[in-house]
Amino acid sequence: MCQTSWSILSWVKTLAVSVMALALVGCGFQLRGQDLINSGYSYAISGEGKDSRLAIELAARLSRSGVLAQDSADFTVELVDVRRQQVDGAVTAAAMLLEQAVRIEVRFRIVDAAGQERQAERTLSRQRFFRLDRSNLLATAAVKEQVAESIESELVAQLLRSLNLVQQMPLAADAG
Repeated sequence: MCQTSWSILSWVKTLAVSVMALALVGCGFQLRGQDLINSGYSYAISGEGKDSRLAIELAARLSRSGVLAQDSADFTVELVDVRRQQVDGAVTAAAMLLEQAVRIEVRFRIVDAAGQERQAERTLSRQRFFRLDRSNLLATAAVKEQVAESIESELVAQLLRSLNLVQQMPLAADAG
């Protein structure tokens, strides 16, 4: 009896997962970033912030997708400015710092191969607080770096979504 109920429960779970998978496929779900791979366009990174950690992460993602251009590209992400700041947060009654924040701000614009601006200059920023551990400063520094990497990853994902939108607009050469 118990064996039968477990097999029925297993069958119901499998059926539910299958129905959800079919629903996602049926509604046109696709993984983010797939538009870049299938677009046929190439991308480059330039600007003052091209040597930043955020630019390195962006280049790595574009390279993994196989769309990073080495010389000429259909679209260029111009990283006008990438700033990383440390912001003090809450303090104790004795004025001891309890938390800090990492804030990363990126200003960028997207241009096409003809040099025409496809997306006007825009600013993206993220800020995240973390607790300070005064007894273990090395651990606190490691946490700060993890927070910064997480923020950079989120900002890169947002930049990639901007590229997805921009590439869907017809190029001037395609329109003519």
